[in-house]
Amino acid sequence: MNEETRTRLIQRYGAGPAVLRTAWDDCPSEARHWKPSSDAWSAHEIVIHCADSETFAFTRIRLMAAESRPIIVGYDQDVWVRSFGYEHLPVDLALATIAAVRASTFHLIQQLDDGAWEATGNHTESRPYTATDWLATYAAHLHDHADQIRSNVEHWRGHQ
Repeated sequence: MNEETRTRLIQRYGAGPAVLRTAWDDCPSEARHWKPSSDAWSAHEIVIHCADSETFAFTRIRLMAAESRPIIVGYDQDVWVRSFGYEHLPVDLALATIAAVRASTFHLIQQLDDGAWEATGNHTESRPYTATDWLATYAAHLHDHADQIRSNVEHWRGHQ
């Protein structure tokens, strides 16, 4: 990944919490717990997932930047939704977690040198996992989930 692409992705990463928050704020309260299908997530569950995912992202980039070939542990996000009763967890705390954790990581990744971006770990679910893989994934993550919330709202409106 060249420096220009990395800089663009870092900026996108930093903008993620505001994009997600806007999608949440634009979601009618009546639609926040609605699911487009039995196996889909509600807007509420999406936000809670994002908070949990941010804590993983926070740890993953730090492991790769500080340790030699760390193990990057995966998790079953659908199991977490059910196990932790995401539909009952507070969205305000999740949004605060997302904002704080991402702000901390945004500050960190702006300081990483080229060597840190070449770091590689071993992901338990896939393959070697690089710091640039991490950046590409998490620069898009909140934006993608904001799109998912907007899609839920469109489907909800179509069912009204």
